[in-house]
Order: sequence, then structure tokens, then C-alpha cells
Amino acid sequence: MKCVRLPLLSRDFLMSNVDTELLVRHHSECKDLLIEALKYHLMPEQRGVLGNSRTRPRRCEGASTVLFAVGGGSLFAIHGDCEAYDTRTDRWHMVASMSTRRARVGVAAIGNKLYAVGGYDGTSDLATVESYDPVTNSWQPEVSMGTRRSCLGVAALHGLLYAAGGYDGASCLNSAERYDPLTGTWTSIAAMSTRRRYVRVATLDGNLYAVGGYDSSSHLATVEKS
Repeated sequence: MKCVRLPLLSRDFLMSNVDTELLVRHHSECKDLLIEALKYHLMPEQRGVLGNSRTRPRRCEGASTVLFAVGGGSLFAIHGDCEAYDTRTDRWHMVASMSTRRARVGVAAIGNKLYAVGGYDGTSDLATVESYDPVTNSWQPEVSMGTRRSCLGVAALHGLLYAAGGYDGASCLNSAERYDPLTGTWTSIAAMSTRRRYVRVATLDGNLYAVGGYDSSSHLATVEKS
């Protein structure tokens, strides 16, 4: 059981299938592994501390690194097309298109999935989110954000997806929210001190950094972290 990645199973499955299994209930070490998995679900802010080999998806041996180019646009068209660059073959190839055309979109990877967050479809700023699975070469809808955001910053940290700043079609934003793929829920988090669109977000040593951007009046050189 210690080799099974229980924390990566859905909470519903853990409760309805694992917790009801008599072999698990009557074995103390197995019960501890179940408790560990449930803690991982119930305390997302502690996942950096709770992380171990069971919380990391398996990686295929020999798999090459792949770079994705997702959506985008110009003055004349907004795109939903996606391409992947294989570092092993030194070639670009087309992959499945997103279900929605997205420019000014935020993109980040968690585990074996790529997430396209928000953006602009040529008519309105978006709150929708979709994820790409390279195994099935398909995009699937995810739960939408609480706020429409284009020109946003997106990053992944400890298995959680963060979306910060951006533009909602009316104003520049300083708000931020966090998505938990395991539970399919978005949660508002502390806002940035500065409104930022075209902001870039990155992670370092367990912290999120919001770098630069535009506050509707000037371009920014300031940086803040969470």
C-alpha cells in the first residue's frame, strides 16, 4: 500500500472505496496511509509540507521534454490551435486544438496535464479553463474561475494552480485565486498590493512571485511575492 499514490485519487473514491475496505480499516499502517491522503485533500495550503513520493505522479522513463505553444492571436484572428515541440526530435507538430479560441491566456502544467486559463476570445475576456491530456491528445473543460481574466499570470505550486491579476474587460485586477485539480474548486486568496495586467508569475523556493505588468497608467518594474 505504501507504493500506491492514494493522495492522487479523488476524495470521493477514497471515502467510498478505500475507507470502506476492511483490509484497510483493520490495519493501522494502511489507515495511516489513508489519513495521509485525506490530509492532502483537506489541507491544500500544506501540500508543500505533506509532499512525498506518493503525492507525485509517476513519470515515464525515457520520456522527452515537450514545449507547448497554446492559442494566441493578432489584430486579425484569435487562435485555438496548439503545437508541441519535441526536444528529442527537434520538431514541432500540431496537437489537438482547444475548445475555445484564446489569446492573452495563462498556461501552466500540473502533473501530466497542461492547463489553459482565461484569456480573450476576440469578443470577451474569459473565466473558463480547460486542460490538455497528452495521452489522449484531447482538451477537457475544467471548473471556471470566479473572475474573468485575460493578460493574467498563471503558475503551479505544490499541485495547485494560481491565477493572478489580469484584465476583466473593465478594469485592471489585483485579485488572485487558486485552483485545486483534486477537488475541482477555485478559492480566492490574498490580493496583490498592485493592480497588474500582463503580469508574469513564477515560483521559487515555495513562494509565488508576481513580476512587472501594467497598472492601466504605467508599466511596472515592481515585484511582490506570496
